[in-house]
Amino acid sequence: MKRKILSLLLAVAMLLSLMAGLSGCGKSGFGSTLIVGDKGGVIGDLKKDGWTVSIPAGAFEQDVKVTVDKVADSTEAYINGKAAFLTTPIEIKAEGTESVRLDEPARISMKLDEKNLPDNSTFDQYVMSYWTGDEWEVIIPDPVELSKGYLTFETWHFSSYSGKKMTDDEQVREYARDLAIDDLTNQAKNEALKEKLTAVVDDYLNGLSIYDQEARNEIISRVWASSSMDIAVFLTENGASTAELGYKVTDMIVESTVDVCAENPLVLEAVSTALDSVGDAAEASVALYDGNYRKAASELTALGATVLGYGGVGAVKSLVDLGAAAVEQGIMAWKDYEEECAYKVFYGLAKGNAYGYKINAGDWETLITQMGGYYHQIVRERKDEYKRISGKDTLSDDEQRMIERQVESDLKKKFEERAKIDSKIDAKQAEYEILVKAFKDAGLLTRTENGFKEDMTVNRRLHSLLAIRGNILNIVGGDMSKFGREKNREENLAYAIKMWIGYGKDRAKFYDWMREMGYLEKQKEGTGYWKLVRSFTNKYETSASDENYVETWSGGNGSYTYNCKFIGNHWYTASTHDDCHGEFVNNTGTSSIPNSRYAGGEQAQLTLTVSAATSSNICFHLGAHLTSCITPVNHDDPFVNYGTNMYMQNIDDESARGDVRTYKNDTNTGYIGGSVTSGVAMPMGYEDGDKVYILIIFTGGNNEIKTAYEYEWVKK
Repeated sequence: MKRKILSLLLAVAMLLSLMAGLSGCGKSGFGSTLIVGDKGGVIGDLKKDGWTVSIPAGAFEQDVKVTVDKVADSTEAYINGKAAFLTTPIEIKAEGTESVRLDEPARISMKLDEKNLPDNSTFDQYVMSYWTGDEWEVIIPDPVELSKGYLTFETWHFSSYSGKKMTDDEQVREYARDLAIDDLTNQAKNEALKEKLTAVVDDYLNGLSIYDQEARNEIISRVWASSSMDIAVFLTENGASTAELGYKVTDMIVESTVDVCAENPLVLEAVSTALDSVGDAAEASVALYDGNYRKAASELTALGATVLGYGGVGAVKSLVDLGAAAVEQGIMAWKDYEEECAYKVFYGLAKGNAYGYKINAGDWETLITQMGGYYHQIVRERKDEYKRISGKDTLSDDEQRMIERQVESDLKKKFEERAKIDSKIDAKQAEYEILVKAFKDAGLLTRTENGFKEDMTVNRRLHSLLAIRGNILNIVGGDMSKFGREKNREENLAYAIKMWIGYGKDRAKFYDWMREMGYLEKQKEGTGYWKLVRSFTNKYETSASDENYVETWSGGNGSYTYNCKFIGNHWYTASTHDDCHGEFVNNTGTSSIPNSRYAGGEQAQLTLTVSAATSSNICFHLGAHLTSCITPVNHDDPFVNYGTNMYMQNIDDESARGDVRTYKNDTNTGYIGGSVTSGVAMPMGYEDGDKVYILIIFTGGNNEIKTAYEYEWVKK
């Protein structure tokens, strides 16, 4: 009797155990669990098992048994990865199928051993890894969950997973490869985004009455260097509103404005003068002039809401357009681990059944079908953005079909474009490895230090560091040699990035540090700049004639003509026809206009161009000449040359004068012209009111047209 009772109790216990394994209640641990399709379920327990697999409702179309087992010690997967495992490796399968693609992403969490938690310097070396059949591939986990001691990520497919600690070299290679792919695949999109960003900068500068073109060009160039892709990363990772985007862009514009004002006294003068005319910006103007860049930045940032309209009065169109373009780039950029998986499968770069796919290489239709929920998510993102831009709550059937066609077409085009650059990735990765290693060695990839917050993704951090690097290089005119010997340059530049972050918006201190290090020239006492005060042209003959020639001259301020016609009735030696009567040459000369301001020692550059239209036969030498020069400081009359003027030199050949002329070709059928860019260093002024002149001189026949650009020294 006792034996029967014991047998019965044992049978009941086994049955209860089996039922628990099939319940889907999340407490079964290893073994099989029934997941109800429209309800989902949680498998495992973080406290007991050290892991959980959370499967949402809709991940499967129907009820499915999901099995979670430990990866066997004897398998290739275990042997390959055991040295780096941080957690027990698990294998996840769905009953009745080799490959699993989910309609909604499952969430996998693994608990780290409390004795083996990362510190700030190794934080991002703790990652999830996926067994591809060849290797354990890195998956970047959720940084917030990692800070709590859990490795957590979402996946659209099942396989073997484990926690892993990357080595320093693996971390550098992983980040560098992602940056290389991002760089090569998003170059064209960055140009489109740059155009939208420029429109926002234009609106901001217009709102502050900053119309000086040189200042605008400097500011816009600096904003571009701040990385337009960083905006796309910011929006897609944060789901930011137009107001948040407005603040982000304003911050970029303000930082760029303050930076170029700190570097260039000409821009400082132009910006300060403009701000003086805007009542609300007066304090910003004073702060800039006084070198109080922190206060100036604060004042200019506060004006952003008013100027760009994101403070509640309605955003300007350019800001809305930028948001749409940035989200579009973020959605369609090569940014996602799952997209990389699909690409590898489509082009046959992964083992069969990898990433949950089971297709033949090149089978696009099957790929789209098996992408399943991930593909549908991309479509949803595009539809949501379309609704936001168009101001609609719902889309018509035609609009939905249009968007679906666009997404598939864009995705296929992305794959094709990616295939074209695959051969370049290794070389680009090698370039980025140098940068990433320098970032890491400088502590810029250490969490909670140098502005690297716990909730910031690695992707956004890297883009932020690259943007700062670009800004610093702009400060030194792109000259990497300023940062020392070649082998030390990236190391020194990374440390400069660290100082940039440390000084925050107090740019004055950063510039002082750059000068102390010798990266920037030290400021000289009493420096100033040359300011254009007027331009004027000499008195010259406008026409002349005799029995043989009729001549006319015109021009000034960068545009000149000299026309000459032969009205005689004879020929001359080397003439190719009997009568030269009626032959003519119409010469034209143009010059670019000098800048409105120059710093002392700055090179003034002009582009000079001459050309000539002639009669079909032309035997006479009736050409024109165009040149430029600069007078000594305080020269009394710009149109009188005492032999002390300095002629501009060809910037491509310093031994050659920078002048051009028209002259007859060898066949007597026309004239040849030319173009040259010439330059000369502006002298230093000493006192307010010192003068210097830039001259453009056009010569034709026996006449000269001279335009003088008068500059006065403004002492700072």
